[in-house]
Amino acid sequence: MNWHKDLEQRRIVPIATNKQLVEWLLFLFVALLSFREAWIIGGANTHDFFWRAQDGHGYYEWLPSAFITGRFDFMPWSHRLSETKVLNLFTLGVSILQLPFFLLSQLLTWVFGYPNSGYNPLNAACMMAATATYVGAGAVLSFQLARRFSTTPAALLAVISIYGGSNLFFYATDQPLMSHGYSYFLVTLFCWCGSRIVDGPRPMHVFLFLVSGGLMVLVRQLNIVIVVFPLWMAWRSKAGIRGSWNNLIGHRGAFIVGLVLGLVPWVLQSIYWHYITGDWYANGYAYKEEYFEFDKMVPGLVLLSPRNGWFVYSPIFFIVIGTLLVHSWRDRGPARPILLILVVTVLLYSAWWNWWLGGAYGYRGLIDLYGLFAIPFAWFFRSVMRRPWSLRIFVVLLICALIRLNFGMIEHYDYDRYSVDDTWPKFFEVVGDIAAGN
Repeated sequence: MNWHKDLEQRRIVPIATNKQLVEWLLFLFVALLSFREAWIIGGANTHDFFWRAQDGHGYYEWLPSAFITGRFDFMPWSHRLSETKVLNLFTLGVSILQLPFFLLSQLLTWVFGYPNSGYNPLNAACMMAATATYVGAGAVLSFQLARRFSTTPAALLAVISIYGGSNLFFYATDQPLMSHGYSYFLVTLFCWCGSRIVDGPRPMHVFLFLVSGGLMVLVRQLNIVIVVFPLWMAWRSKAGIRGSWNNLIGHRGAFIVGLVLGLVPWVLQSIYWHYITGDWYANGYAYKEEYFEFDKMVPGLVLLSPRNGWFVYSPIFFIVIGTLLVHSWRDRGPARPILLILVVTVLLYSAWWNWWLGGAYGYRGLIDLYGLFAIPFAWFFRSVMRRPWSLRIFVVLLICALIRLNFGMIEHYDYDRYSVDDTWPKFFEVVGDIAAGN
C-alpha cells in the first residue's frame, strides 16, 4: 500500500508541475511582450504617454489626486460642471488595480529624485508594467478556464491566438491606460472563480469571486451581464444553484471579507459622486448628454461596419463565434451562456448613441469577454487536432495570416480611417498595403 501511494504521488507531482510551468511561460510571454511593445511605443516620450491617453488618463488620475494633489474636485481629464468643480466620468476601479504599481513608482521617484508629479517616466513605466501584468494574468486565467472544457494544447493555442489576433494586443500596448486590459482580467477572474465555486471552492476563490465581481461592474456597469455565466454553471451542476450558494457561504470568513472589500470601492465612488454632484450615484455620461437609444439599435454595424466593426478588424472571431454557435445548438458545455452574454452585450452597445465607441481600434467594448471566448476557440483547436495533417497545416497558416493582418492594421492605425470614415475603400486600401508588405 505504501508503494502504491508513493507511485501515485510521483505521478501527480510532475503533472501539476507541468501545468504550472505552462501557465508561468504563458504569463511571461504575454506580460513581457506587452511591456516591451508598450515601452517601444510610449517610452520615448513618457510625458505624452499620459496626455495622449485621453480617456485612459481619466482612469489613472485618481492616483495622483489621492496621493499627490489631494484634490478630487478638479482633475485634469474631467467634465466641467461649474467654475469650481469638474466630474471624472471614469470610475476608480482601474486605479485600484494600478495602485500597487503606482506606489512602486512613487518609491522609485523618491529614490532616484524624479519630480513628484505623478506623470514622470517612472510613473509611466510602472503603468505599462501594470497593464502588461494584468493582461498576462488574464491570459493565464483564460487558459485555465478553457482547459476545464478542452485540452491543454487547444486552450493554450486559443489564448495566444486571441491575444495576437485581436485588438486586445492594441490595448495592452498602444493604449495601456484604457480599462480594457484590466476588465479582461477581472471578467476572466470572476468567471474562473465562479466555476470553482460550483466544484467546491477554496476560501481564496470565494474572496476573489466577490472582489472581482464588485470591481468588474464598477469599471464598466454593462459587465453586470457576466453574472449569467456563474449562474448558468451553478444551475447546470449536480448540486444546482442552492449547492453552489452553500459552497459560497461555506467559507464564512472569506465570504464576509470578500463582500466588504468588494463594496468598499463602490462606497468610495459614491462618496465622490455625492461630493461633486450631490447624488450618491451619478452617471457621468448623462452630464454630457450621451445616452442609449434602444429604438435605434444597430448590432449589424457593431459587427460588420468598416467603422470599428468587430469582425472587420478582428476577423479571427468569425472562427470563434462559428464554433460557439455550433456548440450552442448542441448544448455543449457553457456555450449557451457565453452566446447569451455576447448577444446581450452587442445589443446594449449597439443602442449607444456613439455605437462605434469613438476613437478606437476595432470594437473595444467586447475585449472584456475575450477570456470567455477562449473556451469555444479551444473547442475549435481540439477538433482541428483530430483532423488530417493537411487541415492542421491550413489552420496554422490561416491563424498566422490573421495575426499578421492584426499587427498590420495596428501599424497602419489612423483615427480618420478607422473611426470616422464608414466606407470600405479606405479599409481595403490598408489591407492592400499590408498584403503588399508595406
